[in-house]
Amino acid sequence: MKRGGPPTARDKKSRPAPPREVIDRALAAAVEQHRAGHIAEAAAIYQEILHARPGHADTLHLFGVLNAQAGRLTEAVTLLSKAARKQPRNAAFLSDLGNALKQAGRWDEAIATYSRATAIESGDANIHYSLGNALRDAGRLEPATQAYRKALSLQADHLPAQSHLGLALFSMGRGEEAVAVLRRAVEIDPGAAEPHSNLGNALRDLGELKEAEQSLLRALDIKPDYAAAACNLGNVLQDLHRLEAAEAAYRRAIEIDPDYATAHSNLGNALQGLHRLDEAVSCGERAVALDPRRDSHLSNLGVSYVAGGQHDKALECFGRATVLRHGTPLTVNGIEAGEAGDRTVVPFKLKHDVEQIRYLCAAGQLPTPFERVAASYESILDVAPADSSPQVPIQVNRQRWREIGAVYNRPLHLPGAPALEGGTLNPGLDVDAIEAAYLGGQPNIVFFDDLLCDEALERLWRFCLDATIWYQVKHGYLGAYLIDGFGTALTLQIAAELRARFPRIFGDHQLNQMWAYKYDSQLQGIKTHADFAAVNINFWVTPDAANRDPNSGGLVVHKAVAPSDWAFRKYNSDGAAMEAFLSKVDDEPLVVPYRQNRVVMFDSDLFHRTDDLDFHAGYENRRINVTMLFGDRHEDE
Repeated sequence: MKRGGPPTARDKKSRPAPPREVIDRALAAAVEQHRAGHIAEAAAIYQEILHARPGHADTLHLFGVLNAQAGRLTEAVTLLSKAARKQPRNAAFLSDLGNALKQAGRWDEAIATYSRATAIESGDANIHYSLGNALRDAGRLEPATQAYRKALSLQADHLPAQSHLGLALFSMGRGEEAVAVLRRAVEIDPGAAEPHSNLGNALRDLGELKEAEQSLLRALDIKPDYAAAACNLGNVLQDLHRLEAAEAAYRRAIEIDPDYATAHSNLGNALQGLHRLDEAVSCGERAVALDPRRDSHLSNLGVSYVAGGQHDKALECFGRATVLRHGTPLTVNGIEAGEAGDRTVVPFKLKHDVEQIRYLCAAGQLPTPFERVAASYESILDVAPADSSPQVPIQVNRQRWREIGAVYNRPLHLPGAPALEGGTLNPGLDVDAIEAAYLGGQPNIVFFDDLLCDEALERLWRFCLDATIWYQVKHGYLGAYLIDGFGTALTLQIAAELRARFPRIFGDHQLNQMWAYKYDSQLQGIKTHADFAAVNINFWVTPDAANRDPNSGGLVVHKAVAPSDWAFRKYNSDGAAMEAFLSKVDDEPLVVPYRQNRVVMFDSDLFHRTDDLDFHAGYENRRINVTMLFGDRHEDE
């Protein structure tokens, strides 16, 4: 073919298209250049062919693939779409179009395209695998697992499908299944590093830390420059409280990939545990500079700032993280525009939001158009199955979702919670007696009343009532964490003043997390667990009149300590293991009845749970507790 500029209209009319054999030779030359990595040369030939034959399907397809490989996704999708229209039954064309759409983040279109391809070539394991990836990236994990399983039914040794099935199950919280699937991935190719690394992560989630460490070491033996495996190894070593070894693993990851933001952030966590606060802050700042849109990096840096007493910088971090997670407060104009989503809601969460929105509208803190939002929520609750649990998620139809999709679990009202001049704690606390009771107890536990001064208590309770920050849907209660909006000047002030007022209890233990939980009057609270900290502070802010049973509604603290070799998941959420352990020990738990402004201070190694609840119905009667965790559970060993 003669090379030159694009043909004119006259050329197109007067010059016949080149013969097929000429086109074939040109296409073969383009493919050769393409395979050799000579992108510009291949692109020039593809363009020449398309000038001569604008509808040449194979060239449209291959030129589209080249553009996708070069990151020119708009051009890639255009070319690949044209190729697919020319040959609508060509599964390979559809698959590559799906790849480009997925790469562009156009999940729904990618899923639809892959689905068309699987209908044409139902026996192609690779296409089912690609469909699974698109579904997984779109957050549709259950259908993704089905696609991966279909790929494996067609090709039992399809390593990517086996690995990604394990990752999907891991993301769904099905840890034991994930481990079994990832063990099979290791069997398929014992010499591949990635399956060993993925298995290590899944084992860590199950609390099998020693085996997780071995899997990750094996991944690094196979691939010494595997930065993600080195970082994951650091996470396991940090869980094992081998902080110096964790530091070395994170630094190895950073040496391999100096711009690995997660490794910098996690290194900061390890350094904070080693009480090297300046270095921890530097690592956190580096992580945020590398990846400023990762809320976990901002949260970790914020906690490091808190440890260093830099509350203003901490609040800036938490605030930025909150916006990344949940967006900015909606205006009246924004409540009409429904958004795409999985259309899943939790009934007891909707019930809470109805009560809160009506409360805020009645107080003039939300404009009256938001009443329509509450009415829409109620209409969904009205059609929910009568025999379903309020804790079981339900699907909302598209029409109703258009009414609430832009609003559900989004910030509507974010009042301030400024620090209190003069301090937040009750000045009349008998510090010496409280510290003596805590330190002299076997185990360490003490509770007492009137923790906060009246103004601080009222300000905190009103903030919990007013702020629409209750995004975390738990098993019968709602949570708000530092990066959900509970990181405020007031709450950080309370934490700092606790450490300063009770130095013999807290010592060098720094705040590492805090949250508030809000409960439903018809549901029960938190099950038995222990927390990853040295000192646990738990106090209540709802007025006593809300509690129908003054002898209950508080906290049950077992005097049995969580075994030191248990991983976090085991002592925090493995109910069967905890029940079996507690049944073997001679334990008479301490039952602390609910009182407003009562605080329980205890060793976080102690198993504890919410006592039975019997609170009045009504928004202002919802039980609210605040938890603050200080230090690491291993620091006192």
